[in-house]
Amino acid sequence: MSSTAATFAAILLTLLVAHMWGDHTAQTDHQAAHKGRPEAGGKTTTAQSWRAMFGHLVTYHAVMVVMLAVAVVALHLPVSLAGCAVGVGFSVISHGFWDRRWPIRALMDVTRSPEWAKTDQGRYAVDQSQHWLCLWLSALMVVLV
Repeated sequence: MSSTAATFAAILLTLLVAHMWGDHTAQTDHQAAHKGRPEAGGKTTTAQSWRAMFGHLVTYHAVMVVMLAVAVVALHLPVSLAGCAVGVGFSVISHGFWDRRWPIRALMDVTRSPEWAKTDQGRYAVDQSQHWLCLWLSALMVVLV
């Protein structure tokens, strides 16, 4: 395996573990309940939803930055600060986009999964698959920039 491929594998695994911890353990109940775009007739205001989203993105990406820094230093990974910044920056933007929830529903409509979109399990599975895809892209950015 080439050095670049091994570095990519280490970065991707680090980002995926950071994602699992940041998205599930570090996220508060309040953030999970209110970070999506407010629904018609719902009790969450637009300002409350953005505050919840901002809090989630900060804690999630703080976890990611710490884990990424530890992996890079401990494993002597040949990545640049610019690559790390670009990869994490892309994660902030993409994670915030998918977590507004309406993009997941829209994607499920496009992929002809409207019935699965009505279930919590379906929306969660597609949400997580989009996050993992974006983390794969983030890892490529970290390694290649």
